[in-house]
Amino acid sequence: MGLLSHAVVERRDAVLIEPPVLQPEGPVSPDRLFGGAEPSEKAFCGAAGLLKGPAFTGEELSVIRGLIRKHLVETAHEFSAKAADAIANTELEQYHLISNEVDHSKLLSKKGRILPKAIVDTIKQMSFFDYVEKAVGPFYLSDEEGVGHEQICFRIVRPNRREDVGSLHRDSWFWDYYDFKVPPGTGRGKTWVAVGGEPGRAGLLLAPQSQTIPAPYHVDTSGKLAFVPDFDVDAIGLQRYCGALGEPIMFNYDTLHVGALNRSEQCRVSFEVTIMFKSAS
Repeated sequence: MGLLSHAVVERRDAVLIEPPVLQPEGPVSPDRLFGGAEPSEKAFCGAAGLLKGPAFTGEELSVIRGLIRKHLVETAHEFSAKAADAIANTELEQYHLISNEVDHSKLLSKKGRILPKAIVDTIKQMSFFDYVEKAVGPFYLSDEEGVGHEQICFRIVRPNRREDVGSLHRDSWFWDYYDFKVPPGTGRGKTWVAVGGEPGRAGLLLAPQSQTIPAPYHVDTSGKLAFVPDFDVDAIGLQRYCGALGEPIMFNYDTLHVGALNRSEQCRVSFEVTIMFKSAS
């Protein structure tokens, strides 16, 4: 992959690209998560900058879905009992059918999508996080929003709703923009996993090896915060991750990525975490 020229400015929306399907390596043994290097943010997920993680079990997936739905109902009660009842009687994947009965932007604001501590504690006891600890050593999940506990953030993307996904970005850009502090000697790594919907028609777009290349951008704050690439988005090799429900994709904090447009007839439900670990550099 060549360097991205600052002179090339391409305004194509990455979300609308129909890229090839990503077939990442993994799951790899915990000792290979850093590609043979010492644990560090730079080496997270090796040369490709992404790896498939071990799947949550079917029972764990069912528990996670139930906890997300429970949280949605409880959050909706703050706005409307009618909205809460509508969500309680609707499957997660069919949320779009009743989303006009709720204030979607308030219900699923960034802080509204952060799961409460009790749910985070339950999910952190699941098998995937045993793998994480073997791979990176003692770790914790980030709390860059300052909610007072480790964060697991979920998202519901309705069918064919461009506004439900963000812009092409590196996660490090958010930390730079908001001036979130990284503790000295600490590295970051990302995990994303779909827990509802049709992965083959939605998923996440990622660019393998993009963590190593320059990617100039500017910030647009005229509406919802957006990172606007000052490079040709077709040059970075985006691919779509379509892992089965419960199969995580782990990736470097500088890997370029964005949620795919949901082209299915069901909502895509996913959650993501930032893993904080002791970093050699």
